[in-house]
Amino acid sequence: MKARTTIALIAFGVLAALVATSIATNSTWGQRGRYDRLLYRTQVVKKSELWRVISVDVEFPGKNGYNPYYITQVVAIDHKRKDGGYAQLRKGGPNYRNVTLHIKSDRNHGLNYTVEVFGN
Repeated sequence: MKARTTIALIAFGVLAALVATSIATNSTWGQRGRYDRLLYRTQVVKKSELWRVISVDVEFPGKNGYNPYYITQVVAIDHKRKDGGYAQLRKGGPNYRNVTLHIKSDRNHGLNYTVEVFGN
């Protein structure tokens, strides 16, 4: 009887973890080290539009900008969590000096993301 209870509890824990991670739309690329610093932080906030999908490209450094540090981690935090938006790494990222993220909303929803870039 104990074995069945243990298996049921483990199965429930795995199912709960899968549900929690399927709802979360935060994205992280790379790993932050002890001596890394915040190189860039921006808020991406766009209102929803009827029947539209909102998309935004976030670039670091900006056009004609120069970054002397190597990027170690890129984090995209979704503050609206259940609306189906997501972030994709398009160019650069960890071990590069630049990064381009493409952030896209679900139809009829807006965006509310914080993008952070760390490096050393």
